Order: sequence, then C-alpha cells, then structure tokens
Amino acid sequence: MSLLGKTTSNAQTPLKRTKMSLQIKLEDSNCRPGQLLNGTVVWRFDSSPSKLTLEVSWKTSGKGTDDSETIFTEDWSPESNSGEKKFQLQLPRGPISVHGNLIAIEWQVECTSKRPKATSVMPFVLSHLDQPIRLPPVN
Repeated sequence: MSLLGKTTSNAQTPLKRTKMSLQIKLEDSNCRPGQLLNGTVVWRFDSSPSKLTLEVSWKTSGKGTDDSETIFTEDWSPESNSGEKKFQLQLPRGPISVHGNLIAIEWQVECTSKRPKATSVMPFVLSHLDQPIRLPPVN
C-alpha cells in the first residue's frame, strides 16, 4: 500500500512516497490434521511497529450461528521498522476445512499491527485430502 506524506512548508518540496507492507508466507497452504504449520511474517513500515500479533484460527460461515476459535496467538515488539519472523506450530486434528451450500469451515493465519495500522490474512486448508471436504447440495 502506498501512502503520500504531506508537505508542511511553502517550499516546492516533492511529496515523500512511503511503502508499507505486512505479509504472511506459508510453506504449504494445504495442511493435514496434526501437521506442523510453518511460515514467515515479513514487515516493512516507516517506523517500528509497537506490536505485531499473529493468530491462527478457524471460523464457520453459512446458515445458522457463526462460530470461531483462535488456537494460537503470539505478540512481539519488533526492534526495527522491517524484518521477518518465522513461526511454527502443530495444528490440531480438527475441525477439518469444509465447503458446502449451508456451511463452511475455514482456517486462516492473521497478523495485525495497530500502529501503524495494517493487517495480513492468509487462508489455508486443514484436510486429509489437500482440499476442503465438499458437502453435497441440500435440496
């Protein structure tokens, strides 16, 4: 995302271009139950973020009440405005990723920074089949 800085004097000073980014890179986005999830968070800001938060969670969507659970959270305070941090965690046995007409169960890794404000979300599949279980249509 590009941001333009403001010039505060009357001088003909060009606007400063700033490049901010926050990314999650996964070694594999198709994971098996109980497998290790390996990835890297990469950031670049104008100033050091006060705190970065990494979460791994699942959520349901569709008909009925939505549900969600965060299975992993880690906070850290980077010492520089750019860098990377590797992460690894063992995934649970379920719930398995599901896609159907009435319900979906989806997994994701999310990293957030409050100051400067930024969010990155990377979905992944948790299944024995390397793809979500497809539920047949309901008549």
